[in-house]
Amino acid sequence: MRRLKPSLRMLAAGAVLSALSVVSCSNSYDLLLHDRFEQGGFNSDVDILWVVDNSSSMTDEQASLAANFTAFISAFANVGNESGETLEYGTIAEATVAWAEFQQNQDRFLNYNMGVITSDIQSPGNGNQGNIRSLGAIGGGTCSTAEILRPQDDDVAADFIDLVDVGVAGAGDETGILASAFALCKGQNGDFWANLENLPDDDPVRVICSLIPQSERATGDETPCNSDAEGNFFRDGAATAVIIVSDEGDGAASRNDMPPESWLTRCIDDNAQNPSFGPCDCRTQWFLDFFDGVGRQVVFFNITPSYQLKGDPIAWCDGGELDIPGPCNEFGSGTCSLDFYQQAACESLGSYVPIAENVGGVTQDDPPDCRDINFEEALGNIGAKISNLDQGWRLSLTPDIASISVFVDDEEVPNQSESPSGGWRYVPASNSIDFTGEAVPDFNATVDIYYLPAFGRDAQTGRGLPF
Repeated sequence: MRRLKPSLRMLAAGAVLSALSVVSCSNSYDLLLHDRFEQGGFNSDVDILWVVDNSSSMTDEQASLAANFTAFISAFANVGNESGETLEYGTIAEATVAWAEFQQNQDRFLNYNMGVITSDIQSPGNGNQGNIRSLGAIGGGTCSTAEILRPQDDDVAADFIDLVDVGVAGAGDETGILASAFALCKGQNGDFWANLENLPDDDPVRVICSLIPQSERATGDETPCNSDAEGNFFRDGAATAVIIVSDEGDGAASRNDMPPESWLTRCIDDNAQNPSFGPCDCRTQWFLDFFDGVGRQVVFFNITPSYQLKGDPIAWCDGGELDIPGPCNEFGSGTCSLDFYQQAACESLGSYVPIAENVGGVTQDDPPDCRDINFEEALGNIGAKISNLDQGWRLSLTPDIASISVFVDDEEVPNQSESPSGGWRYVPASNSIDFTGEAVPDFNATVDIYYLPAFGRDAQTGRGLPF
């Protein structure tokens, strides 16, 4: 999509989704959706949390991840000029040129925090149980000072290679999504912990964060666990990208304590009339509700196994299909544990890449031939998508384009096709609204976007309505 000028970029204060009953002959679900944003100053803050499987089978995958990290970081960490030349800061004159380049082309400068945890939630210590690791050994003491990589660091690539070397001595019951949830819990301040028990008993934030030991919870003005000398890993107003790399499904999908039986029963009953919605969908919904509950935009980029057959596409959240070259699931993970990762990526508008591709067949006579994916290409694509997390006005669901109405400070904005001097346009690739010309909202303007979903909400999200 077209990049907006830095001074006119949008900082989403929160996409507020409301469902209002309307009469519609063209849409069988009859729901009007409302997304609200505020036009703020330039914000390119993205907190990138890597969750790396450290079980005994991950040696090759960890090596590929380290070897191809440059493809990932180069997709958004270009601090040179348009010609690709490196910016210099050795003299006042050079620094002035670099500052001018930054002011004019902020969309090329992503202000990231980057850290690494393992998928092991059974063993305590550095890197495990959601503790963003230091450069020390995995395990040992808890709540060590996190090693947080930032653009101004001397050698981000070398430090990442050290951090991603998490070893292969971790628990065999990998739980990447739950590990990332623990990391978010440990990044909360004292006020959060003081109010945790005010939430309902089966609320996912209360259930998950209650598992964090008291010694790893911030109190008063104390700095949260996942921090360093410069501050908390999870910054206010930053988008959060979680990248999970694992060769097995998420073991949290089979836990008996999550979600609580009362919540799971209620969810199944509420969706009893939907033949495509089952207990696994409820489990996924409960965990995704955790990330909503801590008030962060979390986007999942998962490199994990597949169970679908090659040539048998599955529905994806943008209304299209995803043809997964599988099955390539050597450990026989359950369908729900594998679908956990796919749904998290789908519903958060992230991406899913099978960790191994089937270049063979799917029959006994023509059996699957599974080979590791091209990590360089996969990481480059993820990096490119992360660079666009702060781009555009991303909609909650895929819209019926003909139904879209856009208002800025309560004044309706015309479609660009009807207003050459400036208007709004829908960008399918990012499921977002873009403004052009004189229609670009002023600073602190409120943008309201109303639309009908292109198809049923449950088909897009895998979730039923909460009422």
